[in-house]
Amino acid sequence: MRQYFLLLIIGISALLVGCGGGGNGKETTCPTQNPVINSNAPLGQNDVLKLSVFGIAEPKSYTWEGPNGFVSHEKAPEIPNPPKGNQVYTLSVVTNGGCTYTVSSGSIIVTGPWNPCGLDSNVLKINQVTQVSFTRVQGMVAGTNYLIQADNGGLALANFEFPGNQPPAEGQYTVESGTGTISGGKARITFNVTTQSPFTATEGTVYVALNGTTTMVSFCNVKFTSTNNGATNTTGGANIMWKP
Repeated sequence: MRQYFLLLIIGISALLVGCGGGGNGKETTCPTQNPVINSNAPLGQNDVLKLSVFGIAEPKSYTWEGPNGFVSHEKAPEIPNPPKGNQVYTLSVVTNGGCTYTVSSGSIIVTGPWNPCGLDSNVLKINQVTQVSFTRVQGMVAGTNYLIQADNGGLALANFEFPGNQPPAEGQYTVESGTGTISGGKARITFNVTTQSPFTATEGTVYVALNGTTTMVSFCNVKFTSTNNGATNTTGGANIMWKP
C-alpha cells in the first residue's frame, strides 16, 4: 500500500512540472496572459510594416512567422515593402518561466503604393493655407490624358491627370507641371479654391493603389507654387478615393 502511495505522489509531481516548466524556483503553472500584436497597418507596399507585442510579461524569446516564409526572432521586427493583401502574422513567445504563448495578428491590410499623409479619405491639404474635404470624385478622359477630378460643390476643385486615355495603373508617378500631353510615368496636379489663385504641383511623387474597384490617389509633401501672398511656395498632401 505504501508503494502505491509513493507512486501516486511522484505522478502528481511530474504533472505539475510539465504544466509550466517548473523547477529551479520557477512557477509550476503558467499564469493567464493576453498578448496582443500591434502594427502600423493599414499601409502601402512602399512603406515599412512595423510589428510589436504588448500584454505579456517576462519574455525570453520571440518567434514571428508570416507570409512568404517570413520568420523573425526580434522583439519588434520591421518589414520593408511587405507583400500586398490582407496578411496574418503569428507570434510565439516563451517566457523566462518556460511558458509559451501564441497569438495571431488578425488581418493586416497592405495596399499597393500609398502615402496618404495622415489625411482622411477625399481630403487635400495645402500646408499653412487650407484643407478641403471633397464630396464628389469622378474619372474621365480629358484630351490625351486621363483625369480624376475631385470637387465639393464648386467651392474647390482638384485635378489629378495621368497619361493615356485609361484610368491610371497601380504604381508611382513623378509630378510634372505644364499643359498638354503628360509623359509616361508622370502626373499633373492643380488645385483651385474659391478666392485664391490656383496651386500647381511642381515636384514630388504621386502614388496610385488599386483596392478592388477603388483607385486610391495619394501623396505627401509634394511641392506647390501659386501667386497667393505668403503661399507662393508650399507643400501639400492628399488621400483621394475614386470608385467608377
